[in-house]
Amino acid sequence: MVNLNLGLLTQTKNLKSVTVSFRIPYYTQWGQHLLVCGSEPILGAWNVKKGLLLSPYNQDGELIWSGRIPVPADFRCEYNYYVVDDERNVLRWEVGNKRKLLLPEGVQSGHLVELHD
Repeated sequence: MVNLNLGLLTQTKNLKSVTVSFRIPYYTQWGQHLLVCGSEPILGAWNVKKGLLLSPYNQDGELIWSGRIPVPADFRCEYNYYVVDDERNVLRWEVGNKRKLLLPEGVQSGHLVELHD
């Protein structure tokens, strides 16, 4: 399993990469965190313990969670947001349809794609 993960990281670095930035306003309780978990290995392959943990910041009195990952230029996946505790145990998650990430046509290596959910 470790070799597979290292291979995925190496493969991603060798491909033309685009940075995807997740950004979502969401209030949490003290000790809770927000993370993104998705269908592809780089976002945990639906294993929340391996998802992308977001970082909080305050913007005009609103709590915003954000995080970035490099992905191949042809990247696509489904994803959801999860509220987790310090050990990444799921406290709440989105219900309903999964969100879809499909990079825009013509996006080039080195570009930043921002998702404002």
